[in-house]
Amino acid sequence: MSENIRRLAKEHHAFYEVLPYCVVVDEKHGSLSARTRRTQAGFDVDIYGVNINNELAPPGADPAYALACAELQKIAEKVSHHIGEPCAIEVISSPSTVALDARNHAKVEAMLRIRISHLRALDQPFGLPEQRALGEIENELRTLGVDRR
Repeated sequence: MSENIRRLAKEHHAFYEVLPYCVVVDEKHGSLSARTRRTQAGFDVDIYGVNINNELAPPGADPAYALACAELQKIAEKVSHHIGEPCAIEVISSPSTVALDARNHAKVEAMLRIRISHLRALDQPFGLPEQRALGEIENELRTLGVDRR
């Protein structure tokens, strides 16, 4: 199976980006001194793959998209068990969404997201478990031939 996903990553020129995952906390809700605070609770790892036919069609029906989603789910479960510290790792698919890559002549891309976040209160920032999980996820992606942009 991993050879299939490596071939798929190469064929679709897969790459990933890491973004902060932030939550907004409403403090003193309903009072005159209400304010909001933004806290980085983890990371979003967005994995993109180019539609090799360059069709502006959602990736949901494409078996390659389903295979990539299933493989990322396996990676998320593996990393979750391996890091030994509690944090949430979830795969978020967007089967009805396409992205246009402005850096690459508006190539049509599909995206999958791995969200790494903590299991503590929402107002708490990310910590060492989330950083370790990010490192493990990046190692797994590189093993599959998916490079960071």
